[in-house]
Amino acid sequence: MTKNSAIYQGQVRHRRFATEAHQAHHFSYGLYMLALDLDELETVAANSRLFAVERFAPLSFRRADYLGDPKLPLKEAVLQEVARLGGEAAAVDRVVMLGQVRCFGLYFSPINVFFCYQGEQARFALMEVHNTPWNQRHCYLVDLAKQHPTDKAFHVSPFMDMDMKYHWRITPPTLGRSKVQVHIENRNPELLFDATLSLRRHDFDRTVLKAALLQWPWMTLTIVRGIYWQALRLFLKRIPYHSPS
Repeated sequence: MTKNSAIYQGQVRHRRFATEAHQAHHFSYGLYMLALDLDELETVAANSRLFAVERFAPLSFRRADYLGDPKLPLKEAVLQEVARLGGEAAAVDRVVMLGQVRCFGLYFSPINVFFCYQGEQARFALMEVHNTPWNQRHCYLVDLAKQHPTDKAFHVSPFMDMDMKYHWRITPPTLGRSKVQVHIENRNPELLFDATLSLRRHDFDRTVLKAALLQWPWMTLTIVRGIYWQALRLFLKRIPYHSPS
């Protein structure tokens, strides 16, 4: 039985607010994400043939898809990145990744959140963001006790300026809480954009996993198709383009 791993289902919403120069734009869609305790991967895989580690399955975890040196265990790479960004990595004893894995062999995840715990207390959220088609990545570290604003340092969408700050509002996963929320606001200094990930916890079992796959059978393709469809809509609205390269 997995203690900390779970399946989360819910909705992601993006809102771009109208300014004198730009039209408003918004969308939302349903999705699932896996919350994987990085010490429980093999146990999770043993519970269902729908999920595997380092081999093909409808859903599969591959170490090389995530941050850091693929020769290092992912938990170790996360702690190295936490320390590099100024966090107290030595205090962390558990890491839970909320993100995507390969779906029928295909992988892309705009954001993976690595929640870092000391005992039952969530200390940090390491946000690994990923863009397409440039395949660039960047990590932000959020101290969950403070959740201070962070200077934007990376293009996720080329239709958004770099000169702004991220404001975070994060509710981490815990055993006693059924919901997780990650809310991000872009300000300069006025509110220009926000994104909200609202998810509800389900036990990591075969029945729930099968239901999620039936509802969203091609999660990776659904995500990528949505990104490019929204990019086309922004282009047609003549939103200024800022090249990440």
